[in-house]
Amino acid sequence: MKLDFEEHGSGFPVVLLHAFPLSRQMWKPQIASLATQNIRLILPDLYGFGGTGIEGDISRLEEMAADIGALIDRLGIKQAVIGGLSMGGYVTFNLYRLRPELFRAMILCDTNSAADTQEKRENRFKLIENVIENGTQALIDNMLPNLTGSFTKANNKDLTAKLTRMFAETDPLAAIAALRGMAERSDHTYLLPEIEVPTLLIFGEEDELTDLKIAEGMHEKIKDSRLSVIKDAGHYSNLEQPEQFDQAVVSFIREIIG
Repeated sequence: MKLDFEEHGSGFPVVLLHAFPLSRQMWKPQIASLATQNIRLILPDLYGFGGTGIEGDISRLEEMAADIGALIDRLGIKQAVIGGLSMGGYVTFNLYRLRPELFRAMILCDTNSAADTQEKRENRFKLIENVIENGTQALIDNMLPNLTGSFTKANNKDLTAKLTRMFAETDPLAAIAALRGMAERSDHTYLLPEIEVPTLLIFGEEDELTDLKIAEGMHEKIKDSRLSVIKDAGHYSNLEQPEQFDQAVVSFIREIIG
């Protein structure tokens, strides 16, 4: 499938993949700071989100990864810093398994190399039934309260309102297909010791979905990795604390490309 995308700036290519159930618009806070740092920022929309269409009733992460690789090829890019947040991180693991030669470095944000536990799978399918019955309001009611940290809830009502609107605008069929794809995703924990490129792990200090125990476990297994903990942030660390997030990314990229 041809992925819709946008790019900003010029210089070394950096590909960032968005979280569920958002789109490339989640990276808006990063555009101004990253695209002025000798970075060519490439922001695709994954299946069913933003400007990219949906095919079938399941969005498989491996297929998304293959299409990200094809997009990078079409852009004439030999190597890039590639990463994603949450679902975008799941796609990143698949892409590294399929096309490791595309990676100059990797960024993994608030994500997990492990497959869903049985309990988490069951919860995803319960959420699917809820979305079928109640539309995207089910995402707002059942997911959103757990995705931002306590600091954001108390101090950033505008972001909470913005996320509520973004969730409401999600295509229910796209959400269902992505939830099915995430539920069936493979476990990539075995891949962590095999990652041969510099890797930045960025995790919100208050992330309840992919907590610091998960972050530290991945950090221990990836040989050339750095862990940046974003204070006063939950799962959407780039939106909750964009300055901290951007500083971590820019410092890492400067270290990698000089």
